[in-house]
Amino acid sequence: MRNHIFSFLSFIVAVGFLTGCSTIQNCHSQKEPMMTAYMMGDNAQTLSCVNKKLKEPAWYNSSVVNTGDEVVWRLEAGSLNFNLGNYQMAIDQLKEAERLIEEYDDRALISLRDLSTEAATAVMNLNALPYRGLCRDRIALSIYKSLAYLGNGNEDAFRAQLNRLRNEQKRVKDDYDKYFEADKKQMDETLKTHKDVAKTVKESASPEAMAASNQNPQFAVGWNEAKAIGDKGYGDFMNPAAIFLSGLGSVRDGNFDNARIDFERLCKAMPNNPLFKRYYVTSLVKAGREIPSDYAGVAPFDFPLDHDCVYVIVAHGRSATFRQIAIYFPIMFAFPVCEYYPAPFSMISVGADGQAHQAVPLADMDAIHSQEFTTRLPALIIRTITSTLIKEAAYFAAKESLRNSDMSPENRRAAELALAIGGTAYRIAMNTADTRSWEILPKEFLLTQFPMPQNRTLTMQLTGQVQQNLTVDIPADSRSAIVYINAPSPYNVSCQVLPIKSK
Repeated sequence: MRNHIFSFLSFIVAVGFLTGCSTIQNCHSQKEPMMTAYMMGDNAQTLSCVNKKLKEPAWYNSSVVNTGDEVVWRLEAGSLNFNLGNYQMAIDQLKEAERLIEEYDDRALISLRDLSTEAATAVMNLNALPYRGLCRDRIALSIYKSLAYLGNGNEDAFRAQLNRLRNEQKRVKDDYDKYFEADKKQMDETLKTHKDVAKTVKESASPEAMAASNQNPQFAVGWNEAKAIGDKGYGDFMNPAAIFLSGLGSVRDGNFDNARIDFERLCKAMPNNPLFKRYYVTSLVKAGREIPSDYAGVAPFDFPLDHDCVYVIVAHGRSATFRQIAIYFPIMFAFPVCEYYPAPFSMISVGADGQAHQAVPLADMDAIHSQEFTTRLPALIIRTITSTLIKEAAYFAAKESLRNSDMSPENRRAAELALAIGGTAYRIAMNTADTRSWEILPKEFLLTQFPMPQNRTLTMQLTGQVQQNLTVDIPADSRSAIVYINAPSPYNVSCQVLPIKSK
């Protein structure tokens, strides 16, 4: 009977050692002050919130360095510093996030293959595991890093990063599949050991079953909304913004045959996007390829894309995140669902040489986020419910063992107190949803392009309930440029010129 007590206390110890900072207060709640400041355009306060989390760790501060939450805060620091024009700092933060992700990936696979079933079960609260980044995060990391290189004046590194983007997309998918298979095998082994739990899980632990319960109205709303938005996604965790930049890199190198492959993928992912059709047809013409009949009426661009061109990328709105809700099965536990935010502007256009160019969709980041969430959700539900039921059983078995033990009354009372304290701590730790995600990202990326204007001046008009107008001049030594507009809210709109001096 002492084995029951030891088993449960082992769970508590494991959670205590492996927990990140999001175990007690979920990560989304921790970020509320940061995101409030960010949406109001208080960049100094936003940066202060991020820097506090990335301080050298000490007992008296809230640093996440060397904890399981470090990656998600490094990502926030990367995108924020990029938006502020601190390009080298952005590169440094993103590189560190990348290094940690690779380290955690290796560690996760080793753990899943080599840990005993009970030891692996002890860390089934995902907040207790290092955050390794969603597939969406990993592609966005490469996008921001490539643009930061350009902002830092390193065109060679920018081109090299663009050349890696296509393979990065495939590698992210392959890594996900590899981890998913290892994780599934570990869960299967766990359920073999706990057959009573397995029966309950297999019968009822699915998104559909959870949503059908009248006890879970919040989950039902969140699940249906995520499915509807996720249906707009692109499959295999594709991010069209990354594919576009990969194609742009090939265009800039004069390799239109490679560019057509990327632009064809974009057309297949977004078949109703007329802009992608023009890119595809233009690359076919430049590569000397025959134009398919489906694209016979599509006109190629009437200006060069590989030199003396301006590309305007708009980071519009605030990305979907995760929020914590309570669901019941049959006991109450915390669970994440997607949280969405309205688009601040209905139209964004850029004026150049007397012509207005409307920015059109490049990548729906909310759809990418939702599609990944709904893909992962069945396994997440099984893992969470399995963990909860196993640990609840261990707790009650430990209580029963104490009640029937041959300890002295004094020792039994001390043990019961320790178990009660441990059980309470465990419930607090377990009753926190894993809401970790990269929040300083846009709701969507938009795109437009045009020849370098003769007067080198652009006027941006962002139309919404609150209208914003910006004017920016492109430096004389820039033959081409990527202009990056960051517009998460009507109160935080900024513009950066990333110069391309080579051609």
